[in-house]
Amino acid sequence: MKIKSYEDKLVKDDIEVDYYVPITVSFSENDDKYSLGEFYYYRFINEHESFVEIKINSVTQKIVEVVFTSINDIEDSNLFIGEYAEKNPVIQTDIFDGNSIITKESGFKISREHKKIYFKLDEEKIDSVVKMSNHVFLFLNEDSEIIGLEFSSFSDNEWAELNESIKSTT
Repeated sequence: MKIKSYEDKLVKDDIEVDYYVPITVSFSENDDKYSLGEFYYYRFINEHESFVEIKINSVTQKIVEVVFTSINDIEDSNLFIGEYAEKNPVIQTDIFDGNSIITKESGFKISREHKKIYFKLDEEKIDSVVKMSNHVFLFLNEDSEIIGLEFSSFSDNEWAELNESIKSTT
């Protein structure tokens, strides 16, 4: 899934941490409230059935929700991000032509460090990082394709709830 352009701003987000669906981050300002546009779904699934879904509004072509649906494998690790840009991406949606759901089955590991959960596709190299909101960073390759995500800035209660959810599934 490729980014076609950006708005130079962070997006306001709402995060929900839950025992059954570990992380849901919504971006209501990226949604189109006035038309009945459809949604596109881009899904990342690994060999352990860990599952991340990105929901895109077909009209605005922006990300309206990112859901870490299931975390079935995790390791402790540190990923140094370095520099990043603060932007709201506009997604190139022509890949969804005729199909509103795309599933990318690929190798990736879910990693965590203090109050951060992230994944990156195994075969990809991070070329740039975009901070989309207070809780979500996008990892991009040199072709501006999303190859991973970081969820961060959890409160102490959210982090404890998230770790309980992870313990129950791994």
